[in-house]
Amino acid sequence: MNEKLILIVDDEKDIRNIIRYNLEKQGMRCITASDGVNALKKLEKNPDLIILDIMMPAKDGYEVCKTIRDQGNTVPIIFLTAMDREFDEIKGLEYGGDDYLRKPFSPHILSARIKAIFRRIEKIKEKGKVVKYGELSINTDTYIAKVDGKELFLPRKEFELLAFFMNHPNTIFSRESLLSSIWEDDVYVVDRTIDVHINRIRTKLMGYKNWIETVKGVGYRFRPKNN
Repeated sequence: MNEKLILIVDDEKDIRNIIRYNLEKQGMRCITASDGVNALKKLEKNPDLIILDIMMPAKDGYEVCKTIRDQGNTVPIIFLTAMDREFDEIKGLEYGGDDYLRKPFSPHILSARIKAIFRRIEKIKEKGKVVKYGELSINTDTYIAKVDGKELFLPRKEFELLAFFMNHPNTIFSRESLLSSIWEDDVYVVDRTIDVHINRIRTKLMGYKNWIETVKGVGYRFRPKNN
């Protein structure tokens, strides 16, 4: 794995230092920010991944994540938070987060999560192919999806889920199998995670939204029409 640049955003200096120390031991480079405003300024450094605290003064992690996604930036984001309600996890996913780790946390688990995200990115990219149905296409090398010739904005997880569907057309998948295929085994996510992502993807597919079908009591399938 090439040396990766990690942006650590947390208003507690001790936590920033602990994360930085452990990640640098793993061969990663780190830059830090103590609040959301400075975090957005650090984007010019083009980090490969962001570890983002949620409860911060002035601009919280949700706002920072939304701003990043609104800019079309698909950099992986791991939320780090003391909150433990399912609602908060779902909210983070809705804003475009890739993962969610609760405080107190194990630095070793955090490192494993980061490496898992990078492995998945490389796995997607190494395929380097275009999959197309009608005027809906994805390029797994560039992480670009298009509908009717127009590029879609899909955060990384949404792209990976759509790519998975398009590579397995007409196959019914349960929520559990989708979770195990798109997320690493040690990542804590709930079944509703899939529903959140699929609803977001459908909204962006416009006239092709019904190609992702809900199979009641089972799960979902991608069934392109007229192909």
